[in-house]
Amino acid sequence: MKPHAGPGSDGSDVEQGRTTGLNSAIVGSMKAAYIEQTGAPSVIKYGELPQPTLSAGQVLVRVAAVAVAPVDTYIRSGAYKLELPIPFIIGRDMIGTVAAVGTDVASPLAVGQRVWCNNQGYSGRQGTFAEYLAIDSALLYPLPAGADSMTALATMHSGLTAVLGLVEKAKLKAGETVFINGGSGNVGRCATELAKSIGARVAVTAGSEDKANWCKESGADLVINYKSDDIAKSLQSFAPEGVDVYWDLTRQPEIDFALGVVKRRARILISSGLAHRCSVGIGKLYGHNCTIYGFTITDLEPEELGRFAQILNGHFANNLFKPQISKKLSLSDAAQAHEMVEKDAVPGKVILVVNE
Repeated sequence: MKPHAGPGSDGSDVEQGRTTGLNSAIVGSMKAAYIEQTGAPSVIKYGELPQPTLSAGQVLVRVAAVAVAPVDTYIRSGAYKLELPIPFIIGRDMIGTVAAVGTDVASPLAVGQRVWCNNQGYSGRQGTFAEYLAIDSALLYPLPAGADSMTALATMHSGLTAVLGLVEKAKLKAGETVFINGGSGNVGRCATELAKSIGARVAVTAGSEDKANWCKESGADLVINYKSDDIAKSLQSFAPEGVDVYWDLTRQPEIDFALGVVKRRARILISSGLAHRCSVGIGKLYGHNCTIYGFTITDLEPEELGRFAQILNGHFANNLFKPQISKKLSLSDAAQAHEMVEKDAVPGKVILVVNE
């Protein structure tokens, strides 16, 4: 049995690492969760910062709620080596309403319209954990009329990852088989729901009865208990010729194991295991004409993000995703929320309410 490794702005010019990154024309203050140095969750501060004003092409959003993703903890801790504006408002995901529209905004956005984003807190941009966010309109997306705000917030990061992995990279087709190692997490659940909507058969791993039931609710055709079952043997019964798509979401992905359970021309997806190293059987890789994709949504270009966001909005409108929201806290609880996510202390999503 192969052991399972467990589940895995503004636009102002800033001098590298040493200015606030906030517009100098201050119209007031706002509450925000921010850091002045990277480190443990305890470095997160909650207090007053200047409210940003708009530059050309930007939209001011009144933030309703934010969610915590594992990548947030990597940036806050310094595991991702980035040059950050100081103080740096943490966070990437956001749901809110348009408060004001700046000049030269091409998108048809109106005051009061519900919007979302998943691309702040990176590349010099301030994050989302604040009462207000000034954001380039190209990185802001309208929320479909029929979509539930909290469902969208809880799935936007995981859903975008699922779309990027299964639609863009793997080009999954109806009738194919997918194995998700670490399928009981947030990305695993979205990937399962997306794969089933495409018409694929899906096998996943989980480590408890509760998580197994969660996977079954998502539509998984086979749930393998990685603590007691032989994963390779189970997959052999599920897909005798091998699986078409293998997605490893654990902290210790093993390519050699993946190559032993996939079929010819399979696609192997890797989007976790930040510090892990593993071996690759090169002969088996090219002999089976397989492809390995390593990817994140963090460094996507605005055009790519917009394209995937349109796909995701279609699923939001049709209520495809059914996330588990494990904790709903206040913005002032940002440090506690980061600690929960970092320790895998909750099975689903942690959401922070900013403005009711």
